[in-house]
Amino acid sequence: MTRFVLGIGSQRAGSTLVHHAIEASTDVFMHPLKELHYFDTLHGVRAPEALRDFSLRQLGREVDRIVGSKELDFLDARYRCYLRANRILGISPISEVSYIDLFRPFVARSSLLGEVTPEYMLLDDSAIRSMKAVVGEDAVVILICRNPVRRVLSAVKLMSTYNGLHLDDSDAREWLLRMLEGNNPWMHAQDRYNDYMGAIARYSAHFRRVVAIGYDRLTTDPGSVAAAISDVGDFRVSRDVFIAASKEQKNDLGPRFNVGMEVESMLSERYRMQLHEAQEYLGVELNR
Repeated sequence: MTRFVLGIGSQRAGSTLVHHAIEASTDVFMHPLKELHYFDTLHGVRAPEALRDFSLRQLGREVDRIVGSKELDFLDARYRCYLRANRILGISPISEVSYIDLFRPFVARSSLLGEVTPEYMLLDDSAIRSMKAVVGEDAVVILICRNPVRRVLSAVKLMSTYNGLHLDDSDAREWLLRMLEGNNPWMHAQDRYNDYMGAIARYSAHFRRVVAIGYDRLTTDPGSVAAAISDVGDFRVSRDVFIAASKEQKNDLGPRFNVGMEVESMLSERYRMQLHEAQEYLGVELNR
């Protein structure tokens, strides 16, 4: 019987590292595409054209790689799964895509299938109910949490890098001030990514295997994170391998922006309740 392991968030909280560590230390087949963006696109959190364009860019890049390679030893089953999923997501309306079909040919090879898409954290109750109908109530749901202020500052760095803006500390400070002072959709998205307790409540209402882990705990005490995932997921996690994998740098954007005490104080005030919840209920260190 197939079971799913789903990382649901949060953006810039170590989701790539969790994906890598689970892949290295367990028998879970973690999808090589990592973020499938299936359920968030299906339920309107992500625009269909964003998924289509991203998938086609990925596919085009890999076609160029294949054409330009003298050796094709990287064309193994995982790579073919990666290409196939990009092709399906790039050319098919999401409503016509079968979620489990994205994992072939590994459906027949592994009883545990997984992916990590941070945007799943933003799904509402109705969408989560629909997700449960697809992945089953025995799916494992992992929420990665981080100090809300530090997470937002990292998200600014990601935005700058992804859009080629090359912001320095001063630029980032001014940009973030504009976001904070206006009724900006980007800022509202960050509010939702910081709503850890809300996400836990929504998912716990539908799934019995839900675990929240802190970014700081992942980086300073990965052995306890391995144990927590194993206990909730009811599958074996090699503690030593998980620890080793968690020490590797993944999706690192370099030092976060130094935006000054004024902006950090504004962020701390905006997320005062979330900061308290992160520390009190989730064990998230406030200086990380």
